[in-house]
Amino acid sequence: MSKIKQVGANLWQGPTRRGITPQFKRTEHAINHYPNGESLIHETLQPGDKKLPLVFKSKETEDLGEVFEGSSAGGHEGYLDMRVDSVANRGEGFYMMGVIGLLFWWSFESFVLSYLPDPQLRDISIYSGYAFFIIGALVCLFRTLHTPVRFHKDNQEVYVWHKKILYRIPWDECEISIQVTKRNLGLKGSQDGYQLTLWLNPKHAINKDLTGQKHVPLNMFHNMEHHTPLYAYWEYVRRYMTGDKPIYMDISKRPRNIHLKYDPDEESYIKFLIMVALTAPLLLLFKPDKVALLSPFKEKWPEEVHEWTGERCNWH
Repeated sequence: MSKIKQVGANLWQGPTRRGITPQFKRTEHAINHYPNGESLIHETLQPGDKKLPLVFKSKETEDLGEVFEGSSAGGHEGYLDMRVDSVANRGEGFYMMGVIGLLFWWSFESFVLSYLPDPQLRDISIYSGYAFFIIGALVCLFRTLHTPVRFHKDNQEVYVWHKKILYRIPWDECEISIQVTKRNLGLKGSQDGYQLTLWLNPKHAINKDLTGQKHVPLNMFHNMEHHTPLYAYWEYVRRYMTGDKPIYMDISKRPRNIHLKYDPDEESYIKFLIMVALTAPLLLLFKPDKVALLSPFKEKWPEEVHEWTGERCNWH
């Protein structure tokens, strides 16, 4: 059952959590410029540098370090890379195909396929199903990693490389909102969902003329049921770009992904391999989004972005 309630002719409120009560509306700007704008209800965060009255559980969490650790591709002098949803939430597809899918197929094998009279047909059906879900899980996990969104504090610009289009967006013209996205659960009704969206204005496209086209939505982060992670994500970006405090950021020396380093002075090679063999399944099961960062398929920034940034960095 939805917890988002309509409280006015053009106002919907989400449940209050951590000091935030979402206020969703239909806007004239969205109707005119966003795809499906007539049905879109959202809360605009930028332009306007909307500051949020987040309530924190402890003093240690006020700097929003959890957002950096979970969603940042790297902190640098002068700019910050933040992962998009398809990278930050990659574990969802893996769980659906690799865990839930395999459990479903195991049940189907036990109660249906095992009773097939033809042993050859039975074996082909069983192993084909397992192969389908395993390959699907690996594809979900190791498909192409998209470039993060680059928030350049020194230049007060935002750089986006999306579907072969390069956008260079002045911060004060950046359009960010949290929209309502619901999932149909059949007889159980609908489940609330929230999406932090960066709306890409065609006028900011650098390498292609998109005059007359609608804005393109870029899913920065989404969550079912809970809106707090999205508002925290936004508040982190806002603090960074405006210089507001407190904020945690580690100036990264290397890509923020899994590093397994063998040191012959500390351990034997056999012991290292045993550790990797024991650790890998646990990482795959509990931290699939981190394992996905090892994918060899990665987008790279166009040369213009390296020039604007002042250095070359293609971290994910």
